[in-house]
Amino acid sequence: MDSQVLVQSLSKVTKEWTKQRKQEERNHQAVLRRDEVMMRSHRMTILDAAYDVMHQAYMAASANNTLPAHARQIMYAARDHIQRRTGRTLNDQYFTQTLVPNYLQSFPNETADWDVVFDARGHFIEPHTNREVPLGTLAVRDYLNGETSSYLSETVTTLFPTLGPKNRFNAILFLEKEGFMPLLQKARLAQRYDIAIMSTKGVSSTAARQLVDQLCSASDISSVPLLILRDFDKAGFTIAATLQKDTQRYQFENLVDAYDLGLRLADVQAYDLPAETVSYGKSDPQYNLRENGATEEEIAFLCQGQGFSGYRGHRVELNAFTSDKLLAWIEDKLQQQGIKKVIPDFETLTEAYQRALTQIHIDNALASAKTEIQDRVKQVILPKNTRQAIDEALKKNPADSWDDVLLDIAKKRYSTTIQTLKQK
Repeated sequence: MDSQVLVQSLSKVTKEWTKQRKQEERNHQAVLRRDEVMMRSHRMTILDAAYDVMHQAYMAASANNTLPAHARQIMYAARDHIQRRTGRTLNDQYFTQTLVPNYLQSFPNETADWDVVFDARGHFIEPHTNREVPLGTLAVRDYLNGETSSYLSETVTTLFPTLGPKNRFNAILFLEKEGFMPLLQKARLAQRYDIAIMSTKGVSSTAARQLVDQLCSASDISSVPLLILRDFDKAGFTIAATLQKDTQRYQFENLVDAYDLGLRLADVQAYDLPAETVSYGKSDPQYNLRENGATEEEIAFLCQGQGFSGYRGHRVELNAFTSDKLLAWIEDKLQQQGIKKVIPDFETLTEAYQRALTQIHIDNALASAKTEIQDRVKQVILPKNTRQAIDEALKKNPADSWDDVLLDIAKKRYSTTIQTLKQK
């Protein structure tokens, strides 16, 4: 039999079977599509799923609201529920930076006593004290409350005790970039002008705005002005605006005494700073620029029209300065603003002078007595069973350290020890 005839014969025999099989496959795919559509119709949006589980997740992360809970801890407590209900992967940044803040704002009564913590996104440093405050929820809260905190970093000095601007600094210099801090420290800019320096990574966090809100109130005579240094671009104008104006994430309690000293077109031209091209996509930036303080001439430079790929223009960063010219430019801005060194009032100077004399007297007395005391104390023998006493104390209070316990033992035995030394 011819091979072609054989193929034709087989095709005739299997035609009906093939037709039936294809019909079955189509029906099966239809069933699968129906199941998929039905499943999709029962899925929630990520926002709905997050709001549905937010209260439960916060309570789980915070030990029933007895401890602070980081936004990421809430995210981990909620993630499985959200992904199961939506069938989608949860973006952690979207949850912590958008969903949690929006939920707190949408349900103020429910969340009034919640203690949600967000990451530090920058630093605040006082002059002279070198007290450093990470711009995160807990550290800023402790600083504003005048509390010592493990979140705060500071150098112990003999300076007159201060916390905050009073008798210490007369302005806060804000930079939208953290990378300039080594340069400013090398130039001792904060010390020479008695200014605190705040730097962030881009747009300020709510903790940074809370700090500004309390320290830079225009209605409080003890407050200090906020001096803002930023890039000459759309983001820079937005950053300056969010430090003064209400946003969805933060509403100011006070009118902020703020001055935008950031790069302007006149600075770009005066210092012949190089610009770079920027693309805005399909979004027209002109309204935002105008709303946040750019002049029409500056808007024309920053946004030069719409092309095939969208709106385009130019921007100029603070990084376009060389280090020496950047310092000169900043100091010129500070001098134009009339920033001067801090000198306290008569009462404070009197108290500080008396304190200094007291400290000098104590230091001299201690220095003369120290050698004699050390020589006599070297004669003391460690009491018996001291190790056992430390071991028993640590079992009762495991959070203590051995030297804390030893100090307590020494205090309790001090009188007896002194009497023994006197007899010698």
